[in-house]
Amino acid sequence: MANALRSISLSQIKSRLLNVSQTSLYELTLGIPEAVRRRLPLTGFDYDSINLMCAEASLPGSSLATHAVENDYHGVSEQMAYRRIYDETIGLTFYVDRNYKIIELLEGWMDYISGVDNTRDFKSPYAGYRMAYPNTYKQDIFLTKFEKDHFSYQSNLSRTTLHYTFVNAFPKSLTAMPVSYEGSQILRCSVSFNFIRYVTERKTSVPAKFGGLVNTG
Repeated sequence: MANALRSISLSQIKSRLLNVSQTSLYELTLGIPEAVRRRLPLTGFDYDSINLMCAEASLPGSSLATHAVENDYHGVSEQMAYRRIYDETIGLTFYVDRNYKIIELLEGWMDYISGVDNTRDFKSPYAGYRMAYPNTYKQDIFLTKFEKDHFSYQSNLSRTTLHYTFVNAFPKSLTAMPVSYEGSQILRCSVSFNFIRYVTERKTSVPAKFGGLVNTG
C-alpha cells in the first residue's frame, strides 16, 4: 500500500532544503614524506601552504564486487557482494604560485620515487634509474569536509565534520598544464594520488567555554 500524501509546512521545507552542504568548504592536509623533503631543494618553503593552494579535490567513491547466484531458488537470479572495491586515485588541483614551488614539490616527489638523483645526468639518453622503496615515499592524506557555520559560537549546537583518511598515498600522475598567449588565467596543476583505501570518520565538535571548538570524536 502506497503512503498517503501529506502536507509539508514552509518552515519544514526551509529546514530541509536550505540546510545543505556547500562544495567550497573543505580542508586538505597533504603530508610530505620526510625522505622526499630531504631530497627537495625547497629552502625556506612553507610546506603547509600547499594545503591552502588546493583549488579542487574529489571526494572518493567505491563499489561492491558481486557474483551471480542462480541455483538457490528456481527461476531466481541474485547478486551477492563479496568485496568492496575502492577508487584507485584521488584527484587534486592546486593553484601554482609565482615561484613554481608547487610544481617543484610534485615533480620532486615523483623524481624521488623514480630515482632521479641528478637532473643534469638524467638529461643523457643513456640515464638509468632505480625506484625508491614504497615506505619512504608513501604518506597518508587527510581531507575534512565542514560547513560555513563550523566556527560559529553564537549557539550551543554541535558542529559535524566528515573526515577522510587516504591510506599510503603517493602522486601517480601529473596532468599537462597548457600555457597560451590568449587571455591570462590562473595556472593550475592537477595531480592524481594513488592510495590503498580510504577511511571515513564522522566527528562532532561543540563550542568551548572560552572560544574554540572541542572535538568530541
